[in-house]
Amino acid sequence: MKRAIVIAAIVLAGVGALALRVVLEGRAALAEGDQAHDAKRPADAIAAWETAARWYLPGAPHVDEAYARLIHLAGDPDSAPRLALAAWRAVRGAARATRSLWTPHEGDLADADAAIARLSADDPEASLAGGADHAARVAWHRRELARDPRPRPRAVALACLGIAAWLSGAGWLVRRGIDRAGRLARRPALAAAALTAAGLAAWAIGLYTA
Repeated sequence: MKRAIVIAAIVLAGVGALALRVVLEGRAALAEGDQAHDAKRPADAIAAWETAARWYLPGAPHVDEAYARLIHLAGDPDSAPRLALAAWRAVRGAARATRSLWTPHEGDLADADAAIARLSADDPEASLAGGADHAARVAWHRRELARDPRPRPRAVALACLGIAAWLSGAGWLVRRGIDRAGRLARRPALAAAALTAAGLAAWAIGLYTA
């Protein structure tokens, strides 16, 4: 019992230290972005605010503040289209970089994709990807933005869960499914085999759908 308490205390201390570092780094990046904005260096401000948003911790105020600053800059009527595009891309980059089993600021990501597609289609210096029609160009950019070469988080989680179940089933079979005489204990062996088979199936499905 004492050992478990010590281990739990060490784990909690490590998690607390990591959370503290995330908050401190995020607040520092947010302040750096504010200073750059006040100094009329919007590109540097965007980069710093994106960094702050990437220091993600659920409930950390610097994350929401960083997104709010980027979105405000992107929607400012005085912002040049290229600047607005850069700000929306920062929103998109931060939201996609911090995904796990869920996507932080998923609504802001959707708004960013829509704005990026529209601004990219409006850019007179960009290639006419998707055709000469404006709506067709917007649709083309939306399709390109929707592509994601990275594995789906839920599929990765399913594959990891499958591996854990697979190994647990194999360990159970070794420890409980075979008696001291080397014979199979029917019920534990069947349960271990079922767990192993389920784990293998989950692992395969996760890999296939990733």
